Amino acid sequence: MADSINRVSSGRGPAKVADSWTDSADYPGGAGDFTINPFTLRFRQAELEDSYGRRNFDRQIGLTRFSIVMGAMIFAVYSLLDPYIIPDVLYKAWFIRFGVACPLLLGLAALTYAPWFNYRHQAFLSLSMAIPGLSVVAMIALASAPGSQLYYGGLIIIIGYSNCLWRLSYLYSTAISLGTFACYELVVFFVNPMPSTILINNNAFLAFAVGVSVFVNYIQEYQLRRSFVDNEYLRRERIRSERLLSRSEAANRAKNDFLAIMSHELRTPLNAIIGFSEIIANQMFGPVGQPKYADYAGDIRASGTHLLSIINDILDISKAEAGKLMLEEEPIDPVESLNRAMRMFRQRASELGVELSFRVRDDIPWIIADPRLFNQVAINLTSNALKFTPEGGHVWIEIGLDGQGNLTLSIRDTGIGIKKADILRIFEPFVQVENAMSRTHQGTGLGLPLVRKIMSLHGGTVELDSTVGEGTTITATFPKSRFVAPDPVDELRWNVR
Repeated sequence: MADSINRVSSGRGPAKVADSWTDSADYPGGAGDFTINPFTLRFRQAELEDSYGRRNFDRQIGLTRFSIVMGAMIFAVYSLLDPYIIPDVLYKAWFIRFGVACPLLLGLAALTYAPWFNYRHQAFLSLSMAIPGLSVVAMIALASAPGSQLYYGGLIIIIGYSNCLWRLSYLYSTAISLGTFACYELVVFFVNPMPSTILINNNAFLAFAVGVSVFVNYIQEYQLRRSFVDNEYLRRERIRSERLLSRSEAANRAKNDFLAIMSHELRTPLNAIIGFSEIIANQMFGPVGQPKYADYAGDIRASGTHLLSIINDILDISKAEAGKLMLEEEPIDPVESLNRAMRMFRQRASELGVELSFRVRDDIPWIIADPRLFNQVAINLTSNALKFTPEGGHVWIEIGLDGQGNLTLSIRDTGIGIKKADILRIFEPFVQVENAMSRTHQGTGLGLPLVRKIMSLHGGTVELDSTVGEGTTITATFPKSRFVAPDPVDELRWNVR
């Protein structure tokens, strides 16, 4: 038993986990050494022993009171045997039972309700084990044979009951059990001697009962302490996790604030750069001296527009993570919105040598959505499909209704595809499946995470299915609860166009 406890206490089990808790600031009372002394069953760290004693007392005091009261009742009921076994000292035995033992036991139970009584007073509770035991020893000392020779059985019941049922300290219960056994030996050897054969028989059974009871009490307390260690380990890990979570959330908020501020500050000069470069490229105020300058101005505008789109994505994803990306909803025609979004990709697809197809499968209803974010979903998904589809490939864009009647926007390509293991990763911000040193495609890794955030705000979903070397299909689904009748004014305006 001592060897097994030493193994647990040596750092190979949960009984000693101080090596993993070195930051005492994270835990009230220090890092915590959960080493258990195999002989006393006490924690070597005083604060930990104090905490265990307090918690164990608070949990077991109700059961202890009940056990003491029940012990008094059982002790009183056994008085029914007194007239048959020790009739010669019947009234003395009843006085011991009802005049001394039972009142003392009930008094101890009542004492536990005192405001000052706490776990440090377990020695008083241990007297509840000694009182009935010493009372039986007193009866044995007073009674004549054969009663004095038979009442050792009462000691077996008392010692077993006290050790196995009451959650008292192992040291106290052991001391009381051995003390009661020693008192019995003094009586049967010197006060009221009995024949050696009976003495040997009684001592053998009584010694075995004491040994088994003490062992059971030892195991019980050891398991209680192990359970306390496990709970303490979980409690401290929870405190550490909460602290780390708080720090992580603070860092994330700081990051989002930084991104939002920097994105806002960068957008103003970028808009000026794009605007002035567009004026120069279009030669709005007259011809440029060198034709190449107009080409360079066009490159500046394209680069600025690309950088502005990245900044907008960063701003949107930081707002979404901070819970500040709000929907500006209105009725929109999904088909017309997609038609406008696809116009900007037709020239791009032609330059890349990729065939771009757009198909409407069903009679598509209008929906309540944020027009800008709806377009951004279509733009991000289509841009990704074109970017990863090689020359001669094909990108299909379809809008329709699924089996449950929800609106689905599906983008399928014949691109490079994605490994199954990487599908979940690409929905994390700034994640690129390709190695940073060998990337052949540009991008920040914000497109798909932003699409997932936007779809979540709309109560929808985004799903991706891909096969390496064959292509990818990604489907954004808007719930049918967003369907709405078309706005007559808007519908007339589209028809006029």
